[in-house]
Amino acid sequence: MAKRPESATDALETQRGPLGRWLSFCLSALSHPGVFARQHILDPGFARNPRRYVTQAGLATVAILIIFVFVGSLSNAALAAGLAASVVTLFLHPASRVASTRALCGGHILALFIGSGFALLSVVGPVEGLMLAAPLPSDLGLALVVAMLIFVMAVTDTEHPPAAGTVLAMATRPSDIKIVAVIIAAVLLLAVVRRLIGHRLHDLA
Repeated sequence: MAKRPESATDALETQRGPLGRWLSFCLSALSHPGVFARQHILDPGFARNPRRYVTQAGLATVAILIIFVFVGSLSNAALAAGLAASVVTLFLHPASRVASTRALCGGHILALFIGSGFALLSVVGPVEGLMLAAPLPSDLGLALVVAMLIFVMAVTDTEHPPAAGTVLAMATRPSDIKIVAVIIAAVLLLAVVRRLIGHRLHDLA
C-alpha cells in the first residue's frame, strides 16, 4: 500500500510532539468551523480574514471617539451609550436592517421626540408631584416611554434598538435644545459614515 503523503499538520505533530498536536488541533478548529459549530470560541471568519476584523474595529474606535467628543463633554452617559451602541451595530452588522440609514436616523429622532415629550410632561404640576411622591410612577412612566418607542419604530419600520438609550436619556433630563442638536448632529454624522464606507463593511457575526 502506498504511503500517505505527510501533511503539514502531521509534520508539526512529529516535530513538536504533544505541543505540536495541540497546535494542530487549534489550527484545525479555526480552519474547519464545522468542528466547533456549537462550541467554538473564536469566530471562524476571524481565522480566514483577521484583517477585516481589525480594520472595522479600528474604524469603530474612531467613530466612538468622535461620539464621546460630541456627547461625553455633556456628561450624559446614557446618551453616549446609546450612540456608541449604534456604532457597534453599524460596524458589527452593517448589512442588517437595524443598521440601515433609515433605522439609524429614524430610531434616534423618534427617541428624541418621545423622550423630550415625556420630560416636558413630567414637569407639569400634578404629574411632577406624582413622579416625586414615589419611585413606582416614575419607573412606570419610563417603561411606557420605551414601549411607545418600540411600537412607533415597528410601525414606521425604523427599528433601531440602541435608540432605547436615547429615549431614556432624554426622558430623565430637562429638555435642552443643545442636547437635541448634538444628538441630531452625531446621528447624521454616523449616517454619512455609513453612506461613505458602508459598502466596504462586512458582517462580522
